[in-house]
Amino acid sequence: MKWFKRYAIGCLIWLILGGISDGYRRPGEDTRWGAIVIVAGFWPIVTAVIVGSSVGEVAHKINEGKLG
Repeated sequence: MKWFKRYAIGCLIWLILGGISDGYRRPGEDTRWGAIVIVAGFWPIVTAVIVGSSVGEVAHKINEGKLG
């Protein structure tokens, strides 16, 4: 994986963890709307990037004959 893709995935994961941790830092209170929007908006992107990247790497290795 190139450094930019690793950086982008790290940023997206950080956004999700930041949104989740907002609820834990404020026990007994409602979660802020910004945190809800961040988590709801970015988890599908992170999942798609990670799964797509993994599948792409496996397919590339199969085409090169290094896997299987």
